[in-house]
This record gives sequence, structure tokens and C-alpha cells, in this order.
Amino acid sequence: MITGLFLWDLLDEKNVRHPERGVLAWVTPAPSVEHLQIPQGERNIRADLYFRRDGKKRAAIVLTHGIIEDGKDDPRLVRFAQSLSRSGFVVLVPELRGMKSFRILLSDVDDIVASFGYLSSLKDRVDEKKIGLLGFSYGAGPTLMAAASPSIHDRVKFLVSFGGYYDPINVIRFITTGTYEYGREKGFLKPDPYGKWIFFKNNVDYVENKKDRQLLRVVFENEQKGNKKEGTELLQQLSPQGRDLYKLLVNEDPNQTDVLIKKIDPKVQEYLKKVSMISIVPTIRAYLLIGHGSTDPLIPYTESLRLADAVKDKTKVHLAILRLFSHVDPAPMSFLSWDFLTVYFPSMIKFYYFVYDLLSQQR
Repeated sequence: MITGLFLWDLLDEKNVRHPERGVLAWVTPAPSVEHLQIPQGERNIRADLYFRRDGKKRAAIVLTHGIIEDGKDDPRLVRFAQSLSRSGFVVLVPELRGMKSFRILLSDVDDIVASFGYLSSLKDRVDEKKIGLLGFSYGAGPTLMAAASPSIHDRVKFLVSFGGYYDPINVIRFITTGTYEYGREKGFLKPDPYGKWIFFKNNVDYVENKKDRQLLRVVFENEQKGNKKEGTELLQQLSPQGRDLYKLLVNEDPNQTDVLIKKIDPKVQEYLKKVSMISIVPTIRAYLLIGHGSTDPLIPYTESLRLADAVKDKTKVHLAILRLFSHVDPAPMSFLSWDFLTVYFPSMIKFYYFVYDLLSQQR
């Protein structure tokens, strides 16, 4: 029953800002929330802890947000954390500086590891043998990297990636050309301008040439606003590598993506390799649950196919490609009877078992 109610709340967008109105609230107590400052070197990580005040030791999750300005306070994330807690988990939601500033920073990996360590130290509330990590969207990358960290990889029982990526080069190809392909799966979705601008504007920080960094920020902002003419003169002032990065941004030929990436600033190329999951996934020991929306406009679902295939032990991975989601939000549904029976109902069954598997990690 809890799985069904949990599923209903996730798909009900009307109560995003009012989690106390969800159907889980009918049968479960409201969780308590503590606002924390977790020590991390010379600074603190802001975090929220969701838990039941019943004195029981419970399974626990470090829940990480994606690239979003509200960070841990995003209403959708708060609702999800409350639902997980109502379902029996202790949930820790840290604020990740990189994700909140629209970047994938390697320091976020350290913060997730530190958050996991803090959660496992709560021995009066947490069963340290049942702790997992859950990451959304681009935030799934640092979450998977944290799970592979030598200091905790033996202690992470389960790991959830929803709407995550495998290789950022595939993501660049998708957000610029709309093309995705893996094995027999291939297709085209109209690129979402938001995803393209967010990705490029924040990767500018890794361009070594200071003048290029300054010019490209202005050029990207002009492109985003549709003021291409205003950026024409600035393009002439870029170095050859700076112009190649711009060409990558406006490229519409999927066959040129790899060629252009080899021409851009070596520091940007190095960064793309560091945030890739190619060498990370085979080292993960946790049970891996991978979910992805089949019409995701920001990260193609084929990236999750790649993630699943990279897991050596196929008994330790649960993959669900879902028509119910676009990116990390529920997709608009068509209620024509044929579409419901042939598309949405089968996807709902898949999602039910995915959620059931997640909630079963408490056992």
C-alpha cells in the first residue's frame, strides 16, 4: 500500500508546495526536520534531516539535488524528502555549492561523502548497514562519484540515479543537435535552449584564456537572448580555441561533435573527462537503481542505458525507462484510452516496481 501511495504523491504535481496534503499523509506521521551545519574542513555544509521521532533505527538516504537555484529548498525536493521519510527512511539533504551555482564541481563529491559520513554517525537513528545515495539529473554524476569513493564505497548499500548522465560528450551532442543514439536506440528531440545555455555558460569557467572566458560569457548571454548580432564583433576577438567552443555551441551536426571537442581548450576537455561516469560505474559496489524519462529534453534516456550496461554484475542493477517523466518532473499525459493502455499503464507498472525496489532497501 505504501508503494502505491508514494507513487501517487510523486505524480501529483498539485501538492508540490503542500506535502502534508499528499495521500501518504493519510496513513503516516509527519516527519520532523532538523536544519544542520555539517563540518567539512574549514566550512560547514548546510543540510536538512528528515526523520520520524519514534526511537527506531532506520534505513537512510543522502538525497542530492540537481542543478537548481533553490538547492535543498526546492519544493519538489522537499516533498520528495518528506515522502521518503514518511515511508520509513531517515533522509539527509545537503546543499551542494556546485549544483546550486549551476555547475558540476568535484568539491560536491567531497560534500556528499561528508554527508554520508555524518548520516552514518547517527547511530541512535540510522542503521548503518542500510544507507544509500540518491541523485537527480546532473547531480547524479557527483552522487555516483561519491559512491565510488574509497572511504565509503563498501558502506553504500544502494544507489539511485534518476535522469542522470554517463558521458558528458553524449549530453553535449544531444543538447546542441537533439540527436541521441545507443545500440538500437536512436532518435531526435528538439534541443531545449535552457539546457544548452546552462551547460555552456558554466563550463566557461574551465577555459584557461581569461579574455576568452570574459568574451564567451557575453557571447553566450547574447545568444541566449537571441541577440546574435551583438556578439558578432566579440567572436572576432576570441582565440582559435575560444571560437571552437562557440562553434560547438551552435553546431547542429552530430557527426561534428567529437571533432569540435578535440579542438576546444584542453582544460575543458580534461574537465569533461573528470565528470564522466565511464571509469566510475564499474567500480561501484552498491545495488544500482536507474530511472529515466523517455522524453527527457535535457539528458537523453540512452545515457541511463549506458549506465546500466556499464554495471558488471547485472543482478545489481534495476533499470526503468519511463514514459511518465520528461526530465525529473512528471510528463503531461494523454488520457486517450488507447494511449493510456499501451503507453502510460505499462510505464506506471514499471515505475511501481522501481519505487517498490527503492522502498525495499529498508529491509
